[in-house]
Amino acid sequence: MPIYEYRCSECGAEFEKLVDARTRVACPACAGSQVMRRLSLFRAVGARGVADSAPAAGGGGCCGGGCGCH
Repeated sequence: MPIYEYRCSECGAEFEKLVDARTRVACPACAGSQVMRRLSLFRAVGARGVADSAPAAGGGGCCGGGCGCH
């Protein structure tokens, strides 16, 4: 199951939750049900440098030549 990031529309709290995509989520701060799933990005640092989930500045994205994997 993936970890999703959320923002509560009622109190503004931001939180993460390990849930199935179909599970209804309530805010842990106010128990509100008006939560929005947020876009999650990741960054990994390895021997070959930094890898972001965001597209490279040159465009193309992964496998389009912009990420440097080809």
